[in-house]
Amino acid sequence: MKFLPFLFLVAYVLSSCGAKESANSVSLINAKDTLSYVLGAMNAKTISDSKTESFEKLNKAEIIKGFNANLTGTPAQECLSTLQRLFGPTYQDFNPSYLKEGSNCMGKLTGYAFYYDIRKLGALDRVNFNMVKKGFEDGLYKRDTSIIKLNSMRFIMSEFITDLNVENGNKMLSKAKSIPGVQLFENGIVMETIQAGRGVNPGPTDDVKVHYILTSSLGDTLQSSYQGDGKGNVEPVPLALNGGVIPGWSFAIPKMKVGGKYRIYIPWNLAYGEQQGKESLCFMVELLERGAEGSFTKSLKPTP
Repeated sequence: MKFLPFLFLVAYVLSSCGAKESANSVSLINAKDTLSYVLGAMNAKTISDSKTESFEKLNKAEIIKGFNANLTGTPAQECLSTLQRLFGPTYQDFNPSYLKEGSNCMGKLTGYAFYYDIRKLGALDRVNFNMVKKGFEDGLYKRDTSIIKLNSMRFIMSEFITDLNVENGNKMLSKAKSIPGVQLFENGIVMETIQAGRGVNPGPTDDVKVHYILTSSLGDTLQSSYQGDGKGNVEPVPLALNGGVIPGWSFAIPKMKVGGKYRIYIPWNLAYGEQQGKESLCFMVELLERGAEGSFTKSLKPTP
């Protein structure tokens, strides 16, 4: 079971007229300033790197103005209707009469999304918002890489996200340990029984059928088998415990009983490890069936 890493820098658009594109010097005094500049610049890249023709008509100065004005976590829901007027109901019909207002709204939405996610990650005290603004402006005008090379920015971003993942994962696991009646294991896994099962425990090499809900350490739902395939078909997921799941599942599922519902809190090293930025995860698992090895998954590729 693969999922996309938690993405917290959301931006909506791209570049163009307005504002003189003159290079301005920037002084990055400390690590906080450098990180903040990078956050702003990388957030702008989803805008400045776009190749869509209609987005290239947008007013950069207004995008920046809107972004700077809304780094406060203030929702800008009214901007959604403005964008629809700018791009048309299907976002295919560009209306230049809404250029200034629409560009400003894109900046507002981007600023809101940035602040909201930084706050949710618990990282407000790590950010200098004046440097975020400078990085965003330079990124929009594509002059940021004259300050910091792109590979360095990507490394700084990766380190920042990984550090936050570890911290938030530790907080989740610590909180889980205080839940009455949970089982604590030496490898760091915490298991909560939501509904006790009455069936047998799966063996370590068995196949199982489950429903599950995967959430991040911050409580965001990342996946749910209960959502089905989008066509109204909701089927349990067949899994092979012998090499077909993450280590945390191989360890925890045999400690469950068929018919039960459990919540398992898994440290990052027993989840997807460094490849997913050291994210600790929480799974709600409904164990529906067990079978001999290969009975459910013989023709299937490994999933979680």
